Amino acid sequence: MSKGSDAAAWVSFICLAAFAFVFVVYTGSYLPETVATHFGIDGEANGWMTRGGYLLFMLSFMLGVSSFVSLVVGTLPRKFPQWTNVPNRQYWLAAERRDESLNFLSAHGKRLGCLILMMMLGMHYTVLIANHLRPPTLPASTFSSIIIGFALALVWWIVRLYRRFAKPKD
Repeated sequence: MSKGSDAAAWVSFICLAAFAFVFVVYTGSYLPETVATHFGIDGEANGWMTRGGYLLFMLSFMLGVSSFVSLVVGTLPRKFPQWTNVPNRQYWLAAERRDESLNFLSAHGKRLGCLILMMMLGMHYTVLIANHLRPPTLPASTFSSIIIGFALALVWWIVRLYRRFAKPKD
C-alpha cells in the first residue's frame, strides 16, 4: 500500500467529517427545542436534552471518537512501532516491510474513522426521525439497520486487516 492510498484515506476522512459536521448542524434546525435522545427497550423516549446540548454532544462525540480512533490505529504505530499489535508482527514490521505495513495501518485507521462517522450519522438520522413522531419513538427498523450495517462493515474491516497481515507463504 502506497503513501497515495494513505493520502486518499486521509482526504476521504476529512471530506466525510466535513459533510457530517454540516449535515448535523443543518438538520439540527429541524429538531424540537427539547430533543428525545434516549429510548427504552419499547422504543419510547425516556431521556431528553436541549437542542443545543444534543448538537454539541453529537458533534463532539462523532468527530472526537472517529478522530481519536483514526489517530490511535493510524498514527501511533508509526510513532511507537514496538507497541503495534498486528498478526505476524515480526515479519510485517521488519525493516524492509515496515513502511508499507505502517502506511496500510494509517489508511486502515482512517477507514475505521469513516465507518464510525457513518454510523454516528445514522444515529443522528434516527434521532431526527424519532423526534418527528408523536410521541417520539425510536424507529426500530432504521436503528437496527444502522447497527447491523456497522457491525458488518466492522467485520469487513477486521477481515481486511487480518488478510493484509496474514502469515506469508514460504
